[in-house]
Amino acid sequence: MGEPKHIERYCGKLAPSLTCLARDDETAYDAYGLREGGLKAFASMDVIKAGLRALTQGHMQGKGIGNVKMLPGTFIVDTSGKITYTYYSQHAGDHPEPEQLLNMAKQA
Repeated sequence: MGEPKHIERYCGKLAPSLTCLARDDETAYDAYGLREGGLKAFASMDVIKAGLRALTQGHMQGKGIGNVKMLPGTFIVDTSGKITYTYYSQHAGDHPEPEQLLNMAKQA
């Protein structure tokens, strides 16, 4: 969820060979079945551990945009538009490992 200026800033740096899209509403979240998290999704030991791990790797939380209570998810979509992998995060810092995603993408 964001504005075109956010995509321009990050997509070119993180995924220059991909077309990245943004919406300023929750339409995409709804379409992919993503949901808002409760208190535990933002204030638990798992969240603290994930935050510390991110900090030690040099990542900092930026300003929240849109509904900051929405939980993330990760999807691999093949060239025909079929979703071949889904990962619904249990808390704000819950993400699949990059190696896992690469392996799943190779199988798609």
